[in-house]
Amino acid sequence: MHRIQRVSNSIGSQSLSEYAWRMLALLIIMALLFVSNRALALTANPGATCRGITGASQGSLLNTDYNSLVSAVNTDNYVTIGGNASGSIPLQIKMSTTESSSSTTLSNFGVIESGGVRAINIRRTFPNTTAFTDVNLDFRNSITAQPIYLTNVALSAFDIDYSNSSGNTFDDFVQITGVNQAGTTIAGTFQPVTGSNITFSDSLQGLLTRTVSDPNCPAKDLGTQCQGSVQFSQPVSSVKIRYSNTGYLRTSTNQEIDFRVDNYCYVPQYIFSGTVFDDNGGITGTRANATNADITTSTSPYANNSNYFNGIFNPSAPNAETGINGSTVKLVNCANNSTTYTTQSVIRDNAPPGEYQISIPKTTLGNNTNLCLLESRTGDTYPIRTSSEIKNVGFVPTNFDYPNNNFGRVIDANAALVLKKYQYINSCPTTINYTAPDLNILGNKDPKLGFSTENISNINPGQCIAYKITATNRSNLSISDFIMQDKLQVKGSEALVTSLLASPVSATNISDYASNSVPIGENGLVITKPLVLPARDNKVFYFNTKYGTTIDP
Repeated sequence: MHRIQRVSNSIGSQSLSEYAWRMLALLIIMALLFVSNRALALTANPGATCRGITGASQGSLLNTDYNSLVSAVNTDNYVTIGGNASGSIPLQIKMSTTESSSSTTLSNFGVIESGGVRAINIRRTFPNTTAFTDVNLDFRNSITAQPIYLTNVALSAFDIDYSNSSGNTFDDFVQITGVNQAGTTIAGTFQPVTGSNITFSDSLQGLLTRTVSDPNCPAKDLGTQCQGSVQFSQPVSSVKIRYSNTGYLRTSTNQEIDFRVDNYCYVPQYIFSGTVFDDNGGITGTRANATNADITTSTSPYANNSNYFNGIFNPSAPNAETGINGSTVKLVNCANNSTTYTTQSVIRDNAPPGEYQISIPKTTLGNNTNLCLLESRTGDTYPIRTSSEIKNVGFVPTNFDYPNNNFGRVIDANAALVLKKYQYINSCPTTINYTAPDLNILGNKDPKLGFSTENISNINPGQCIAYKITATNRSNLSISDFIMQDKLQVKGSEALVTSLLASPVSATNISDYASNSVPIGENGLVITKPLVLPARDNKVFYFNTKYGTTIDP
């Protein structure tokens, strides 16, 4: 290391003017030294640029990011990088170290700061000239949790020393490599820094002091004199800084380097994600029942189940729901669904069933901001939707992450609507109290005594059959535009006789029937107006029919 000898001078009987000149000269010397030292401060890595990459965001680590990385080293945890790219680069880094020798003395691994700039400092005492320490930086997309390939990644190492002075012999050697998209390890391209004594050895593929006679570097000042910089010409998902010796000297001593991540580039990706899920509220196929209209009894799986058929993915217990495979999700133009930008691609390893992620570069969309996600499915599994097939993502160009765009479906047996039809044989009176308790006894087996789900037999020609139809919405979503319709039987069409609509009309829901519903005395379609069937509720419809007076032998 450089040393400055301090000598005490006495003014004695020198004149004041001579003293003043001496002081002026001293101030000039100090100013020159200050300028010299400033000239040796950190120089920007020449490779710290995103030129030529259309639409790329440029980033580098903030001072606080270095502290976060060091605090999490060798914990197997990814650190979310703040960076200076205004959130357009969703970067996480996991930092770990590997020692080639268990005899290496691990003196320090921390953060230093010089001139307001921070770097990671690594100090080691290697047992021999072949020992090394690897510092690994693995890059991950914080949104997708998958490797992220950064372009023009640039790094600098500092305090790369070589000295043949007694007791202070340095033989630092730094290799910086990365892994590209093909999984190949590549070396960073040397970026010459003006005023640096560091060069790149083609034979050793790394950074070292240019000559034996080059002076030792001032320690921990991130000075230009011993700064070695590289840039990767290909996108990389990880880099490795290997700190060791060149092997030019026979022994190694305590030594240290510092390094910084100067730059990385990335074309921002808009990421749309979610899950196509079974909106069954935990009611599996073995418990599902298409005819179970019981939404009140505690033993019924459809009673008090707020997760069932609510259009919301509920993966947590109780009544946990799971994703389902087999659907396709596309990113489309909301105004024209046939305009497809991209189709789903699952980009997370070991993703659970039903999960999808769509990633599209910022440059692909241009000025198209009216974006929707469209879910579709082939085959007959999970045929019933519990949410719309299309979702507007609420696109904003400055937001890059659009999660939780979920689509719900259920099997037939878990459909929301349960229709039940009851029959009551009557003698066509002028009035019938359809809601009378004695006509609505639960479990009644005889259609002649009241409404029953049992089959009719021994009916006499000219009698009437009244019908009660209950429509139960057992889901947690209202059913809008609900229309109940029932076709009266026609002779020759799966019936022996023709039935006609008969009086009396039910006073409880006469206003529900549409104007085009079959009139009394005619055969046709009993049909209601479009109605709203509230969540976890039911509606009852009544009408009477005249049974045919003749029957074929």
